[in-house]
Amino acid sequence: MTFQPADRVYVDESKARGYYIVATATAIGDVQASERALRDLLKPGQRRIHFKSESDSRRRQILSRICALEVRVSVWVVKERSDKEARPLSLGALAEEAARTGVAQLIIERDESLERADRRLIADVIRRAGSPDMQYRHVAPHEHPLLWASDAVAWCYSNGGDWIRRVNAIVESRVTRL
Repeated sequence: MTFQPADRVYVDESKARGYYIVATATAIGDVQASERALRDLLKPGQRRIHFKSESDSRRRQILSRICALEVRVSVWVVKERSDKEARPLSLGALAEEAARTGVAQLIIERDESLERADRRLIADVIRRAGSPDMQYRHVAPHEHPLLWASDAVAWCYSNGGDWIRRVNAIVESRVTRL
């Protein structure tokens, strides 16, 4: 699986054409260099990269940079269910895998309307798994550039076709639940 003990994992989602939760994992020692490489892609005045707002040529440039990073990506896909059902299924599965493998920290892109439910879900997973050392927090996307990698992969998967092929080099697992 994608996660390794002591990894830091960055989580984002896409709700277009299904529900996609994407987790980008990296060793803590690789975080600084990866985030610097992504920040170098920012245009003047840009605080973050939001993949849906980029042109196709810029998307290709960003994906080339992401695929050169020391990251491992997992994608959870839930189709034919409401977002309200899909999020706990996919985020719960991600949290279980993270707790089982000894991930150090989950960094989740903040959606204030979902944060309370996420916290209950993840705390329950940690309690059941007996993994009290795993930390998690919700943050704004501009705070952690590796969230942009998860955003990009989620966009690629929800848009399909050649976009998925472009990220296959870093996607190590895909879990589909119907």
